[in-house]
Amino acid sequence: LLVRMTPSRVFAALVPVNSNHWDENEPGFFRTGTSWRSPEQGRPASREVQVTGTAELSAAPDRARVSVLVSSGKKEAGEAKNSVCRRLDYILQVIRQQGIQEMNVTVTKDFRRIENAYHMEAEVCVVFTDFEKMQNICNLLVEKLTTSVTINPPTFYHSAEAMEDLR
Repeated sequence: LLVRMTPSRVFAALVPVNSNHWDENEPGFFRTGTSWRSPEQGRPASREVQVTGTAELSAAPDRARVSVLVSSGKKEAGEAKNSVCRRLDYILQVIRQQGIQEMNVTVTKDFRRIENAYHMEAEVCVVFTDFEKMQNICNLLVEKLTTSVTINPPTFYHSAEAMEDLR
């Protein structure tokens, strides 16, 4: 949700101490010589201006992170690795063909033996700035790899640069 803020202006005038100005908005203060005095305090009134305020701003996220998981469990170590690596290569090829930069792609692999089988898992994390491209890639991977791949829902967020621009 993007909310447009209309600019606001505040006008103020500070009156010098030695002026003969009476502030009708401050009943109970009276002028003695060169300063204002409060009957309760018997001392010069403060000549301090305090301004406080708060604002809220909403902005659409400019980044999305998607993780794609591929796994396999086989009796032979080579079979488990090959099964995952073939799908992993395809995923990375699709990402490259769509023009996603390498710096926005992270791949982690995990290989272990559990009971009588070898298990390999790979995760591809991709950071997108183009959400339409993200959706197209996710749809293509689901279509081509069906249930052999798990695509987690995207996590939308604001980059540090976007947050700084909002400030």
